[in-house]
Amino acid sequence: MPEQATLTPERPQIDDATAPAPPSRLGAVLGVVVLLLGIGAALLVGLLIRVGPGGDLGDLFGDGDRTAGAKVGDCVAELPWVAGVEAKPANDARAVRCGSADAAYAVVGRVQDPAAARNRSANACEPYFRPGDDGYVLYRVGDDGDGYLLCLVRGANGR
Repeated sequence: MPEQATLTPERPQIDDATAPAPPSRLGAVLGVVVLLLGIGAALLVGLLIRVGPGGDLGDLFGDGDRTAGAKVGDCVAELPWVAGVEAKPANDARAVRCGSADAAYAVVGRVQDPAAARNRSANACEPYFRPGDDGYVLYRVGDDGDGYLLCLVRGANGR
């Protein structure tokens, strides 16, 4: 009688060493973190380049009071030209280093008086001006109603 042969399918041999490992969640998370850190670093460098050394973020965003920290002995950059008792907006007024080329006025007095600032009363600065001074008054009133006056004389060196 003829012999029957049974055929059993052989399983292919798979080498476990060459099989790719399933992706790791830790690797994916680290990849995202590294990507976000890179983007953040690029934005920070761009911001620093835009503002410049010694710059102010108010310069970048164009808001905020850039003379709020000015005190006697500090300087202010050029303001709009006014004649006599004329008043003009000086929204771009900013405190600068007195040694800088932008320095145009010296702060000789500061009056922390919201009412005088709201009323634009230059009388509060009179004690700070001397005869012959080319005096200017910068009024600032914030959104909260708080305000101050900067008493300025022409020239970065003051008097």
